[in-house]
Amino acid sequence: MTIELPRQNLSERFLPWIAAAMGGVLTFLGYAGFDHFYLEWLCLVPVLWAIRDQTPGRAFLIGWVAGVVAHCGGFYWIIHMFSAFAGMSWLPSLLGLLLLAAANGVIFATWAWATRLICRDTGWDLVLVSPVVWTAVEKFWPMMFPNYLGASQYKITLVTQIADITGIIGVTFFIVYANTILYKIIERRLHNQPFPLRSAATFAVMASLLLGYGAIRLNAVDKLSSVAEKITVGMVQANIGAGDKHQDPEYFLREHRQMSGEILMTQPVDLIVWPESIFSVRLSSREGGFPPGFFGDHHTPLLFGAVLRLDQGSVSQAYNSSILVNNYGQILGTYDKMILVPFGEYIPFGETFTRLYAWSPYTSRFRKGENTEPLMLGSHPLSVSICYEDIYPGQIRKLMQGGREKRIPEAMINLSNDSWYGNTVEPMEHLALATFRAIEHRRALIRSTNTGVSAIVDPVGRIVL
Repeated sequence: MTIELPRQNLSERFLPWIAAAMGGVLTFLGYAGFDHFYLEWLCLVPVLWAIRDQTPGRAFLIGWVAGVVAHCGGFYWIIHMFSAFAGMSWLPSLLGLLLLAAANGVIFATWAWATRLICRDTGWDLVLVSPVVWTAVEKFWPMMFPNYLGASQYKITLVTQIADITGIIGVTFFIVYANTILYKIIERRLHNQPFPLRSAATFAVMASLLLGYGAIRLNAVDKLSSVAEKITVGMVQANIGAGDKHQDPEYFLREHRQMSGEILMTQPVDLIVWPESIFSVRLSSREGGFPPGFFGDHHTPLLFGAVLRLDQGSVSQAYNSSILVNNYGQILGTYDKMILVPFGEYIPFGETFTRLYAWSPYTSRFRKGENTEPLMLGSHPLSVSICYEDIYPGQIRKLMQGGREKRIPEAMINLSNDSWYGNTVEPMEHLALATFRAIEHRRALIRSTNTGVSAIVDPVGRIVL
């Protein structure tokens, strides 16, 4: 005997999952790169609706669906990265995307589970629980590529200034808070219940305080910046991808020399900045210098990225490094990348199971850096980071402490190579996340990339170049 299930039961079964997927789509469309930032203020509303009255376990799974969809859409460029960076075929690259999306999607899942559990067992107001839980999970959940919801608002400087107190997660908190208030208003409307006047009024006051603080800080920091000492920086972006560089490294270096000369023909600068991994160099120590004319006849200090092979006795160690040289090519200081990209710059457990490198021949074998000292350009301490280190707030905070002598950096410089990601949204995602380091430390950020988006970010987070 065939039994036809009631339509209502089918709706109740499938609509929460559809709503969760919709929330995931709104999340990545509202994120940096896609830049429909307004969608981030309502992307969690469908998910909150989907987990209403669910058991915590089921809420976890519904939230996970939203998280996987959000990260698959926002991180689709992972497929290109694994292909270009580690030489993987499309199938394992796709598997890598799914695994990353599943791992990062746990943020949504844990938020949905904990929010539902706490509200069910304590009776606490959803508006109080939801933003606190999300912010805590986003803060402590380990991610290979951190992607805070707050980064979606990188263009809305009135909103982002709170980051100098709370970090980027303060902006995330307010976004989730707004989503939860909006859901509560809609829920009350659908059930013909009274308008949540107290919750809405509290939100309006908090929003006014947030925007008021933003206006005050924008004005104050802009005034300080206008009278601060300045240095003039010239950046070179040759728009030559990693593949082309490896085919003709001499041409790559010549282009940077020539473009540096063109910069200096227009105006004198205090420092020229080249991006990450311009060439490979073997040195016996971190002192000394380069032959006269190696960087061109520019007689200007230069900061550049290099694959540094350092001979230490009978052992040669490879580092992804940045090197600062003076007018005559003498080395003033170096910084080695401390946060390496798994399966691109090293293989986890590869030193223990060395055969793993044979299975992935395109993966580099870099050693992790240890030095957090700023590089000194005359009397100016500069904080230098490499590639995606600038999306880790804790790493930049460590570098901005000034090292052993507490020489607090006066500016931040990041050398990147975004060519691994092709023509995707990743370069804008990267830049958007990095802008918050400028706000958090109230220092200008100079980002020089091989391809993608080179930029100067001012101390309030505006992309000014």
